[in-house]
Amino acid sequence: MTSDQPHLLKLPCWRDPSFLACVGFVVALVIAAIAGPSFTGYRYDEMGPQFSPPSWKHWCGTDFLGYDLLTRLLYGARISLLVGFVGAFVSLTIGVAYGAISGYIGGWVDNVLMRALDVLYSLPRIVFVIVLVAALEKPSNIWITKLGLHDIIPDARLLLLFIGLGLVEWLTMARIVRGQVLVLKELSFVQAAKALGQSHARILWQHLLPNMLGIILIYLTLTIPVVILEESFLSFLGLGVQAPAPSWGSILSESAQYINPLRIYWWLLVFPAGFMALTLLALNFIGDTLRDALDPRSQKK
Repeated sequence: MTSDQPHLLKLPCWRDPSFLACVGFVVALVIAAIAGPSFTGYRYDEMGPQFSPPSWKHWCGTDFLGYDLLTRLLYGARISLLVGFVGAFVSLTIGVAYGAISGYIGGWVDNVLMRALDVLYSLPRIVFVIVLVAALEKPSNIWITKLGLHDIIPDARLLLLFIGLGLVEWLTMARIVRGQVLVLKELSFVQAAKALGQSHARILWQHLLPNMLGIILIYLTLTIPVVILEESFLSFLGLGVQAPAPSWGSILSESAQYINPLRIYWWLLVFPAGFMALTLLALNFIGDTLRDALDPRSQKK
């Protein structure tokens, strides 16, 4: 195994205040999403006074049904972040396996797999997710009920979002991993492993994969905000999680219906959009900073 990749915890970016602030924000948001709703004093489906502006009683105000907006935003963060992380993990698993196998085997197998990837790239990916959710939601709910999994998986649409968004975001990861494998497999430490009679699976797992962890981690951090944004877009269209369960996209969709020139309930858009924008900005900044820190060309400057 080579030593070209620096240890992640020893990267200079950990001395960057902006990077630490973004990491701290994401960690704080995850903690708030998990524990925060228990301390707001409201349930996400508990009605109260409608269109109350921000106050000490309702820090982010209330919406058109009297729901406490802060509570719904924290519950929505659970769903949006969960979809983002799970979808990115599905994308990571498929993309790494596909790209590593394609690059390592090479030859006609690599050509066939890459041409298949080109075909998939030409398809409208978000339409695929919409069709998947629309076609499989009802059968999935039936099977979940038959198998007695309703307590574990209360909403088949959420499960389909996990799968669908993960299935459309792995293409770029596959190409990145394939390119890395094509370079790494020609290096001396891989040739030595082959000469020692190690299996192909062991070479991929113990020698090639550890040397790609940096680029995989970078792409993972950049995929999470993309999946969150796509889930929010689908929820905005009414194809995301079902009401009354909130996500950031569904909250924005509901709030947009009550914004008009006569009366502007500004908090209904400012807080959901602010939560989403800050989260996407922090995740993208983390990914960009890690990419720069792990890029050998930038380290030499």
